[in-house]
Amino acid sequence: MKTAIINTISATAVAVSAFTFAFAASPGTVLAADKLDVQYDLYTRGMRAFALNYSANIDRNSFRASAKLRPKGLASLFVDLKMDMESSGAVTGKGAQSDSFTMGVVEKGKKGKYSVSFNGLQHVSTRRQPAVHKKVEAKLDTASAAGTRDTLASIMDMAVSPAKNPCDASYRIYNGKEVFQLALRKIKDDVFGDKDGGVYRGPAIVCSITYSTLAGLSAKTEARYRKNPPEFKVWLAPIRSSALGRDMNVLVAVTGKIKGKDFVAYANKATLSGRPLNSKSMASR
Repeated sequence: MKTAIINTISATAVAVSAFTFAFAASPGTVLAADKLDVQYDLYTRGMRAFALNYSANIDRNSFRASAKLRPKGLASLFVDLKMDMESSGAVTGKGAQSDSFTMGVVEKGKKGKYSVSFNGLQHVSTRRQPAVHKKVEAKLDTASAAGTRDTLASIMDMAVSPAKNPCDASYRIYNGKEVFQLALRKIKDDVFGDKDGGVYRGPAIVCSITYSTLAGLSAKTEARYRKNPPEFKVWLAPIRSSALGRDMNVLVAVTGKIKGKDFVAYANKATLSGRPLNSKSMASR
């Protein structure tokens, strides 16, 4: 379950918060690039366990993004897990597509590094340390051949897609280590007020996210996830983008379970070009 929530938060939870990029307001008029910074804090048993920092520079034609996951508080004494990701690529009429993606993972003293090159939605080459068994490599190649984005390019694609229902989406994601699917479904409309956690205040849409592993994990782990696919709830807030001239959606909260224990994650810091998400929200807590 830990793999599922890490993938979900770093791929989708952060995902939809990367909501704005610069467009030409009119022929010959180009808006400056936007910079989005968001920190999500994950709590379980009332204590902060992880922090996920996301940053993106986005202009009309390209993006460059990074994400960093670290244990915090008492969890840092018991959990040895670090994750760093970087991605860069193009914003096209078909959405966001990466050129290159890198991911570094340290877990229980074991280090992994993964680099993937893409051409459109097809991965061209993968470099990974440590190497995987030939059978695992073949499964990864087969599962990703149907068309994938890397984790952060999926974030960007969710950002640039002006769908009326942000929950009407599904992404196949390849990070060099695993191929997995994230499927969203709308549950209801909601409102974040002064008594709610995080920095955002205002209306939000509640969606479910179902995680499905396709290749890369052990047979035992994949069988467990397929029998009981992890499902999470996310709250997406409509935020006005001056660059787009319309609302886009920012993730403000996630709930679910990790190994049977309830957790909640909030956006405790969120700024676009140094400003809060809206006039009712805070920049940080």
